[in-house]
Amino acid sequence: MELYKKLKIDDIVYQNIVKKLKRKPNDFETHLFSAMHSEHCGYLHSKKYLNDFYTNNNFQNENAGCVQIKDHCIFFKIESHNHPCAIEPYQGSMTGIGGIIRDVLSLGAKPICLLNSLKFGRIKESKTKYYLSEVVRGISDYGNSTGIPVISGETIFNEQFENIPIVNVLAAGIVKADKIKFSSAKENSYIIILGSKTGVDGLGGATFASDVLSENSKRSSVQIGDPYLKKLLIEATLKINSLNSILACQDLGASGILSSTSELCYKGKCGAKLYLQNVHVQNENITPLEIMLSETQERMAFIVEKTGLEEFKKIADEFELEFSIIGETTEENHYSVFYKDKLLADIPLEALCEPYLYTLKSLNKKYEKNIKTYNIKDDFFEMINDENFCSKKYIYSQFDQEVQGRTAFSQKENSIGILYLKEISSFIAFCIETNIDVSAFDAAIHSFLNLYRKLVSFGFEPLGLTNCLNFSSPDDINVQSDFLETIEALKKLSKDFLIPVVSGNVSFYNETNNYKIPPCATFSMLGAIDDKNKVIKPNIYHNDKIFLLGDCNCVFPDFSYEINLKNIIFDLYEKKLIHSVKTINKYGIIGTLLKNSLFYGIGFEISYKKDLYFKKNLPCYLLLSNHGDLTEELKKYNIPFQYLGKYLGDKIKFDDLVFDLDEINQIYQNKICFEMEK
Repeated sequence: MELYKKLKIDDIVYQNIVKKLKRKPNDFETHLFSAMHSEHCGYLHSKKYLNDFYTNNNFQNENAGCVQIKDHCIFFKIESHNHPCAIEPYQGSMTGIGGIIRDVLSLGAKPICLLNSLKFGRIKESKTKYYLSEVVRGISDYGNSTGIPVISGETIFNEQFENIPIVNVLAAGIVKADKIKFSSAKENSYIIILGSKTGVDGLGGATFASDVLSENSKRSSVQIGDPYLKKLLIEATLKINSLNSILACQDLGASGILSSTSELCYKGKCGAKLYLQNVHVQNENITPLEIMLSETQERMAFIVEKTGLEEFKKIADEFELEFSIIGETTEENHYSVFYKDKLLADIPLEALCEPYLYTLKSLNKKYEKNIKTYNIKDDFFEMINDENFCSKKYIYSQFDQEVQGRTAFSQKENSIGILYLKEISSFIAFCIETNIDVSAFDAAIHSFLNLYRKLVSFGFEPLGLTNCLNFSSPDDINVQSDFLETIEALKKLSKDFLIPVVSGNVSFYNETNNYKIPPCATFSMLGAIDDKNKVIKPNIYHNDKIFLLGDCNCVFPDFSYEINLKNIIFDLYEKKLIHSVKTINKYGIIGTLLKNSLFYGIGFEISYKKDLYFKKNLPCYLLLSNHGDLTEELKKYNIPFQYLGKYLGDKIKFDDLVFDLDEINQIYQNKICFEMEK
């Protein structure tokens, strides 16, 4: 069998390589192509569909995208580490955090927060308990040790993730707009690697993440993180990137030295000559190919003016970090790799960095709407015993939310994180969401709108979005169609709402021989506000009146509808007619009210239409007020509203049913912890 087939390069992809090279690649080059033209690095099935979102800047080709607020930029991005977490969940989650931190760090941005979106099987399964405990431990150990707060997240339990946990992590960082460091090299400069000695951990990680998981998936493909070394690397990189002699920076993630250096030079329209014997390594027996493809963690690549070497060395020595001058950039647009004077590869960068791109097909699926028969009492007990509804304190209690002193107030169960940034005298907020129980198109719509409303409910102006699109094999036409539906929904929403998609990630092949994940698009949205008096607090009080604002029959409201509701809420809050706003979560009106009752220890009593008690994703808000004239005020806005009832006492009362809040709270608070202790 020819080498390219052993390396799982498709015939059509290989033929494209040969055509661009005008020859067959040698064995060393074939290995390089197998990594760069993998799904993980090359985005073969998705790249051509990711270029038509509404965007606001020129950072789409960078490691992360940003929203500018005043004279600073907030860079943020989500990435997946699903395959590594399925094999080694502790190291997989650690290095997922490490990788996404490097993405914002490489742009000169100081990391300021982390979020996560986690999906596992049902909590009663022993495999789920193992994945959950190890993934959370990995995120905790890495985030806490590097001094970056984990400010928010979501966790979903579903049998479809039993053997394939989905681990998506977001990092955000801040940098002055005139201090951004781009990832475009310039000719006649040094190529320098800073950080860990290169070993063989993570070898083949890019190709491993571009294939269906099996019993033969190698643990050696999973990288090993070192958060304490990362802390030093963060501080050193921030200081190095402040130097004028540093022309570009890139993290060493998938495919290690190969992808980082080739992408730097391709973006800068220059070439590279690499001398692999110069790389500082863990073991002198490591081969040139292993040096090229290793995904050893805690490394950064820099393009440095030759006159800037001494000031680079001074900072590296200050933080006791090793570095190697591994090559130089050239005028020719070629990527040449040497080892002890032997030329191993000589490839035009266009051939290496521009793989063959597939065309996907849409099935134009028609989905049948499930008509639910409601049994209010049964639905209520099903909800309070569902691990998806119950408290996630087992998870968030392991994360440091306060480190750096930026966290404005900890939201915990409210799934939103709020920071105060003294650099811009403003508050920012992040929230994150995934929907999996509807069609791919509807899921994208619901997630986007729910995030928008969540930010609005806290008084924030939504400003930007990132995404992580998780699917099973793109060889399946059903998966192709689901992916295209997600893209179309996101394109429409970003353009209609003028909310830019600043960054994103696609993760395919999330399946084994027996399990496939459902379409699983995770979105996160950023909002900002510059006046602390406009931040809507989540507090509830005894005798708060509860109003429902919005049209429950409006399935997919348009931009003008959402803007109108937002303006009404902000106006009411400014007039001090309301003091808190809630969005309708995945458990409907009852679930939203109950979550807050459990958090603040106050019961409620309401009366409304039975078929809307548990309806998800309602395009409405719940307004809390202790003002006497709110009903008359709401009539002025000419939009549907309804008085529901009050927060009071220690009982839950609706539909002639009465439940004791303390009894529900015992289940809510302890279910996941109890299951994990079994």
